[in-house]
Amino acid sequence: MEYKHIVLEGKENIATLTLNRPEKLNAINKEMIEELEHAMVEISQDTDVRVLVITGAGRAFCSGADVSDMANVGAPIETRYWLVGAHKIILALTNLEKPVIAKVNGAAVGIGCSLALSTDLTIASENAQFSMIFTRIGLIPDGGSLFHLPRLVGPARAKELIFTGRKVDAKEAQRIGLVNKTVPPNELDNEVNALSKRLAEGPTVAFGIAKKIMNRGLNMDLSSVMECEALGQTLAGTTEDAKEGIIAFLEKRTPHFKGR
Repeated sequence: MEYKHIVLEGKENIATLTLNRPEKLNAINKEMIEELEHAMVEISQDTDVRVLVITGAGRAFCSGADVSDMANVGAPIETRYWLVGAHKIILALTNLEKPVIAKVNGAAVGIGCSLALSTDLTIASENAQFSMIFTRIGLIPDGGSLFHLPRLVGPARAKELIFTGRKVDAKEAQRIGLVNKTVPPNELDNEVNALSKRLAEGPTVAFGIAKKIMNRGLNMDLSSVMECEALGQTLAGTTEDAKEGIIAFLEKRTPHFKGR
């Protein structure tokens, strides 16, 4: 598929997915949703991809849904159709059995913020801003925000951010747990490149199993999580990477994982 509103690139087992509507601050429209759906299938099926980085072109990460696109939505069923497509992307990112890094280079607003929240790790430029702007236009958060946000910052903080719709700068975002790390704008590329390279050299299958259990474990009791851990560990132990890791440990050398 030829992409118009996104750019998908691959290098050294790392896929970079760039939202590419800089003139609209990478606002998401129906065409971008369709392209993102296709790209996520491509990424999930590509065994050479061991890490995904998602970012935005220009000065924003994503300014949310394209309001002009939404204004053209007529019946409620069309709104649901729009959201079902967007939510498929959020689920695909959350369920991808590979590490996903959000490289937030600027504003992450509305569903753009939801997109960042659905990744595994977030590195933000000091220029980044985050906002649950939905209620300021009479709507509720979507894109999984009502699931992810309270789990990251706690229910009370999540309600405050949702009810006020206020902007959170990068420094506060790191302090309250919205992002993992904040760096100067000129260091963002190097920081994300180093992290993605490190993860791409790791045991991909083990990462995927751990991610799946953590996601499910948010709604399970301890005994159930530990049962999943036992099953997951049994599966991880059969991989080439586990065998290499054990041998490397015994030989006192750095393991060379292949993601298998």
